[in-house]
This record gives sequence, structure tokens and C-alpha cells, in this order.
Amino acid sequence: MNRLRVVYFGTPYFAADLLEKIITDKNLPLKIHAVVTKNDSKVGKKQLLTPSPVKEIAKKYNIDVLYDYQDKFLEYINENKIDLALLFAYGKIIPKEILKSVKYGFWIMHPSLLPKYKGAFPFAYVLINNEEKTGVTLIKADEGIDTGEVIGQKELLIGPDEKRPELIDRLVDLGYELVKEKVNEFITGNFSLKTTKQIKADHPITKKLKREQGFVAVQALKNAMSKEGRHIYDFYRGLYPWPGIWTVVKIKGKEKRLKITDMAFSTNKIILKKVQLEGKKEVDFKTFNLAYKIFI
Repeated sequence: MNRLRVVYFGTPYFAADLLEKIITDKNLPLKIHAVVTKNDSKVGKKQLLTPSPVKEIAKKYNIDVLYDYQDKFLEYINENKIDLALLFAYGKIIPKEILKSVKYGFWIMHPSLLPKYKGAFPFAYVLINNEEKTGVTLIKADEGIDTGEVIGQKELLIGPDEKRPELIDRLVDLGYELVKEKVNEFITGNFSLKTTKQIKADHPITKKLKREQGFVAVQALKNAMSKEGRHIYDFYRGLYPWPGIWTVVKIKGKEKRLKITDMAFSTNKIILKKVQLEGKKEVDFKTFNLAYKIFI
């Protein structure tokens, strides 16, 4: 079987998941020759230098690693006769001259139904906004942010209690199916790529999540525990597990952060199940509230 020679661009764990699915599918006419990912970064309290998840998968399968598209990338493309670049959650905008360097261009997998939810974190905001469906879109890259012409798209219904990690896993599976479908169509169609222009729409671009975004006032939590709690529950679903939602409580006159680590939703109210007080271990909410009597 003739396989397209591919360079894969990506960084986080879900990009690594898609990469491994492609590598291990022996019937898929793609061969990953190299990955392009971010440099190793310091992680955790001990600030240990840690490779990206995509680099870890590349090492597992003895695949070349390039740390930046400027790291002898053009030379590598020419020497290895690369046909296609496939990008999923790489985290950088690719310059025009690089986009033109690969024979069949750059294909970007984006985890939303473009043109809605462009940008870095669509899977968080579809949950926060209580969307009923999302999906994946495969586009041919241009110089904009997720503005390229559409190669293909698949929809996915969102479960009412689905949290971000579950949704991401399902989107990766769906993206893998879309890649298989469109690569096979491309090859059997004599390397002719059929695309459609995106509908022009003024949708906001989703940005990376920040720790402070998860703040919810104690009174807002109390209100959501008694009525109209859907918006808080959706906020929790989108921000789980990081940055998570949290509030500030007074313990013996001192303000402390209280993280809501587990929550349910029933009869239009939120049900707090587990919490973690700053400097303490996670406990059942009932145990916490018996001790501190804040949510009364």
C-alpha cells in the first residue's frame, strides 16, 4: 500500500491520542515520519523538565521529533519527501512560507463545528454555553485562525452530564474517523481535494483557560443549590478538571479557597458532592458543611 508521508503537528494529550490512533492503524494510508511539537517544559511543584505528550508518543514509536517548524523544517520536508502535514492542537500559527512547503498542504483537525468556536479551547466553551451538539472539522490551513476551507465535518451530540475529558475523548475518536474517511477519499480520488468555503460569521475566538476563570461567589453557589442551577453546572462541566470552579470562604476569620471537585445536577439545582479546602484533602461536601456550616 502506498502511504502518504506525513509530519504531525501537536502538543497536548488529546493530540497524542489522535497521533497514536493514526500510527497504529495499519490500514490507514498514512505514515508519520516526524512530529513537530513544543519544547520540553517545566511542570509541577518540582518544575521537572517534561516532554509534551506528542513527543512521548513519537519516542514510543521511534519517530523523529522536531521542536519547531524553524528547526530545519524545510530541509527535513525536502529530504524526506513529505506529502502532507496534519495538525491538531499545536498551539502556534504557521507562517505562509511554511504552509506552502508541503506538497498537499496542511490539514488542521479542529474540535468544533466551524465557523463556531474557533481557537484554543472550543470543547470547554460548548459545555459552558450548554450547546446540544458539537463536532470536528477538518480544514485546509490558511493564514488565519481556523479559517481555512472545509475538507470535512462530523457532528456529535453532547450528553447533559458530560464533562470536558469525556467530550474530548469522543471528539478525538470522531476526528480519527474523519481523518480516515477524507484521506481515503483523497487517495482514491487521484489526490484531488474537495473543499468548501466556511460560512462567514462573527463568532468569538475561544482562548486558553486561566485559573481565575473558575471563581464563583458563595452566594451564587447557594442560589444554584436552591433554584436555576443549570448555568453553574455547565460552568463546572466546561472547567473540569482544570481550572475547576472554586470560591472563597472565611474559616476562623481567614479567607481560604474552596474548590468544588464533584457536583451533580437534579431538578434544576446543583448538588455539591465533594470539595477541597485550601491546604486540606478532598472531602465529602456533607462532611465539610457539618464542620464549617458555610452553606446553610
